Amino acid sequence: MIFALLLALSAPASAQAPQAVVAKVMARAEKLVAAQKGKDAREIRDLDRQAEDLSKELKPLGWRAAPALGSAVSDLKRPEKVRLFAVSFLGLIRDPAAFPPLEDILLNRDLSPSLRALAAQSLPGQGAPDAAVSEVLCAALAQEDLPREVLSEALLSLSRLGCPDPAALTRVARSFGPRPAGKDLLIATAAIGVLGRSRGVASAKALIGLIGHFPPQGEARAAAILALDARRAEISTWLAPEALPVVAEALRSESARWDTMIPLIHLASALGPEAVPALARLTKHPDAEVLAEAAEALAAFKHLESLPALDAAVAGALNDPRFSPKEGRPDPAVLLARLEKAVAALRRAR
Repeated sequence: MIFALLLALSAPASAQAPQAVVAKVMARAEKLVAAQKGKDAREIRDLDRQAEDLSKELKPLGWRAAPALGSAVSDLKRPEKVRLFAVSFLGLIRDPAAFPPLEDILLNRDLSPSLRALAAQSLPGQGAPDAAVSEVLCAALAQEDLPREVLSEALLSLSRLGCPDPAALTRVARSFGPRPAGKDLLIATAAIGVLGRSRGVASAKALIGLIGHFPPQGEARAAAILALDARRAEISTWLAPEALPVVAEALRSESARWDTMIPLIHLASALGPEAVPALARLTKHPDAEVLAEAAEALAAFKHLESLPALDAAVAGALNDPRFSPKEGRPDPAVLLARLEKAVAALRRAR
């Protein structure tokens, strides 16, 4: 019997019951956390590193450690920091078997924001299908009382996935009012960015609505314009009548921001000839890059009425301050060449 006990104790982790191995590892982590009481910051960091290194003892178990680690996180008798280590160990499994316990942690309102945020961060790395990851993260966003810490991590994990239903993302984007600032702006723009990565007409409609919701020349509205531009193929196919008045208005009210005017011109170009009147107003725009972009769009539509104004811009370019060098902006000579090419195309179209 003694020999059998010694053999069991000396057996590699992969040969022992996963629950037993996880229990031993978590017990050691708990001792390391308890030892931090009264220690200075350097000593705490050293003890934390020792606790993190315990993940090596779980590695031979692979996916088989997932259920026991999930149970350890749910054990409210354990200190919070020990349970954080358990979530961290779950995230390191990198196997779909870790997905269900991480999902349970994320969606459990009774758990702390720190535990749930770490679960949100870890979900995309487990090899589960993108659709499954998106579904869980978007279900978390649907919780209207989702703590900010969890919300931020969920949005970050969704940044390349999007959500099938835009309702929660739209609510988050609007939740800080028409002029979000600071950390509120970061979350609002992150939600808008996820809408831009989402698929389907509903999310594109939501972006059109957000451009109307946020006031002109603000960062949140700029984010919505950029996100909508990323969806321009869908907009031109399915939502042109709805998008046209919003884009046309934005081309007027965003005039002072070249960084939003460029994607707006792209959007207008995708909406077809109906957008030409809004583009034609830009032939005297004070920014050379905006002028060049608008000229190219008008040339593509063969809008001959814009030729005199564009011709005049080319003729006066040498004395035009719009074509003077500006730090961080395109080479004026390149912009002038683009304008000249657009004018030449319009002349050929006569």
